[in-house]
Amino acid sequence: MTPGADRTADPVTGMTWWGRVFARGTVGGNHTVVVPPGRPVADLAAAAARMGVPDTAFITSYRPDSVTLRTFSPVEEIGQCLQTSLAVLTALDVPDRTPWYVQHEHGEQLVVHREGAVTWARSGGTGLPELEEAGWPDFVGVDPAVASPPVIIRQVRSRVHLRCADAGQLAAAVVRARDVMALCARTGTNGLVLSAPVGPGEWRVRVFTTSLSGAEDSATGGAVQGVGVLAALDGTHGDIRVCQGPQDPARQGHLLLRIQDGAVLLGGEVMTLLYGKPVLP
Repeated sequence: MTPGADRTADPVTGMTWWGRVFARGTVGGNHTVVVPPGRPVADLAAAAARMGVPDTAFITSYRPDSVTLRTFSPVEEIGQCLQTSLAVLTALDVPDRTPWYVQHEHGEQLVVHREGAVTWARSGGTGLPELEEAGWPDFVGVDPAVASPPVIIRQVRSRVHLRCADAGQLAAAVVRARDVMALCARTGTNGLVLSAPVGPGEWRVRVFTTSLSGAEDSATGGAVQGVGVLAALDGTHGDIRVCQGPQDPARQGHLLLRIQDGAVLLGGEVMTLLYGKPVLP
């Protein structure tokens, strides 16, 4: 198919999409940009830094049912980004329930589809990511959950996962960016993920990432999908609502997990803010 609306981010119109992903209505989420393949950009990293949003995706390959991306934060290229993988279907105005194959140039293939305001992604491969035992970092002042040791999920963007005993402790924890960067350098990872259940079907998550120089991210699809992978291994099924980020509601993301038939789907609302032609280097 060829996106028909002349506002879409496609090679013909050259319109750049700007929106929010993982919001709940008008609250929270992350600003995201999708740049079409028809826009000549000399320096992708510099362009992303100028945009200043957590994730800017550049479409590098486009076919009727698949798209390839490169995604940059203001400080680094991101080898795999679920946030932009969800956003690109809205940018291209793909019809509901039409599966698309979305891949980053150095990442795994995802199968992505829209269901109204929510877009869902699942791995296009088979099997589980590699899991590696880890230690509990001294600088994280939160009690660990019983029988849930720290683990590193090894993938394109590997992360240290700490499952915590108390969601209130997790929400109040103070984590310094420099400690996160030192941990990631030592473990060969890209982020630190703290998670705890709040109640049935509801989890609290906080993520600190190298893509923001160790600072906290409001919404991180790959990290939350990892939380779902670990929950599935513990025997959890069904839908889970995830609130990610600090205590300020304006800086929180709202993500969805669906664990069914051995698959873990990651979903979130995608909201279009505008289309335009920004000046890019």
